[in-house]
Amino acid sequence: MMEWSEARPEVAVQTAEYQRLLGYPRGYVMDGRSRELADWAREWYAEHGRPWVYAREAESIATDGASVSGSSVQIEGVRFPSAALRRRLEKAAAGSAVLAAVSAGTEIEREAQKLWNEDKPDEYYFLEVLGSLVVERLTTMTGARLCAWAEGREMAVLPHYSPGYPGWDVAQQSRLLGLLKGARNLPGNLEALESGALRPKKSLLAVFGLTRHTDGVRRLAELVACESCSLASCQYRRMTGET
Repeated sequence: MMEWSEARPEVAVQTAEYQRLLGYPRGYVMDGRSRELADWAREWYAEHGRPWVYAREAESIATDGASVSGSSVQIEGVRFPSAALRRRLEKAAAGSAVLAAVSAGTEIEREAQKLWNEDKPDEYYFLEVLGSLVVERLTTMTGARLCAWAEGREMAVLPHYSPGYPGWDVAQQSRLLGLLKGARNLPGNLEALESGALRPKKSLLAVFGLTRHTDGVRRLAELVACESCSLASCQYRRMTGET
């Protein structure tokens, strides 16, 4: 069974992506105060940030289809009510899955809160947005690495799906985290609150479906990770009919 744990992976924050999350229009060139804040946030995180990633192949998954109690997915015997997740896995004939957790770390959350308490809303905002981008990049990097692993096994990786996405109650975070923590210690601290929120909040839990029906990759393009992956330099990118 595949298992991958990494503390402090290198995260390449792209300027265009950072500007997008900051709310600037495409093609905008930051200067003055905005450029100063963006550079400061990236430099701070490069020195103090502690991102981490953990992923492992689930021992078993099964879908129960529609029933009186609703549709659900069983992952290692734990039931996750979600018709949306069930449909995605069944449509791609996914017979297995990888469970993953990524986090920008506790340090950035503590620093952002400190800045807010010091009445520095601009610095707070730029650091908060950077934390969101780090999680986004870590998730993309995880998908790319899974593509590399799956490629030699003649499998295709589906885009991740997470509690809180449409059709999957965010309150299920604790169950998914329980499965991940049950395997081994994670590279960093992570807990799920009763509300479903994660602590630290710049974190993500996800399920990546795996299918051996690679002959249907083109037909299932909307479900294949490469269709929505933003890691342009990935050497494992599958053909999706793009020209």
